[in-house]
Amino acid sequence: MTMRKTSITPQQLDQFRQLGEARLKKMGITSEEFQLAVIAQGGVYQDKLEEIIREMIKFHQRSIEPHILARKTFDPEQFIGEGWTIDERIGKRSDGNLDAGQITRKDYSTSDVSYINGEERLQCIKITPDDIQLDGEDFLALYEEKDQLTLRWLYETKGFEWLSFWGIILRDPEGNRKVLYLYRDVGGSWVWRCLWVDIDDWYSSIPSAVLASPLAEAKA
Repeated sequence: MTMRKTSITPQQLDQFRQLGEARLKKMGITSEEFQLAVIAQGGVYQDKLEEIIREMIKFHQRSIEPHILARKTFDPEQFIGEGWTIDERIGKRSDGNLDAGQITRKDYSTSDVSYINGEERLQCIKITPDDIQLDGEDFLALYEEKDQLTLRWLYETKGFEWLSFWGIILRDPEGNRKVLYLYRDVGGSWVWRCLWVDIDDWYSSIPSAVLASPLAEAKA
């Protein structure tokens, strides 16, 4: 969590005063007009100014701080098609809203090779129970967000171009086990696909999306 100052400094207040003074002069408002209109109805302008400042702060924070998303209920039949089911849920769950600022990635490779089989990765995930795997609910929150702002933010701030969601293992109508993943296409939009667990090789470039854990960070 970002540390915040608990009070506005005198320097900040002076900067704000100078901005207001410059704007009033540019508008050509006289001292008499200012006294009659602004000061006489100070309460009204104070409320309006507070509203404007709060909206400006929200907009600024949205551009520089982690995006918080409401997780969505994931129904594989509704999202993908008839016959798709949830075969298995893996690892700890992410409770409440998704804090995108905590998303990190892990490829679970156990050797110098750049890829492992999906079943190998699954076993590696299962023996690291402290890892919080992103699942279908997290996937849907990210993918369906308007303009995919959080996914774009993850690319711009962390360089993420691939995310796979091992918190949920799906089974297709033919009985194959598959995992959802998102990738950034050449146009900048994010596209979803599924890869086989037991057939496809999972390269380190397609890491598992997990939430950073204070416990894991302490052990690192």
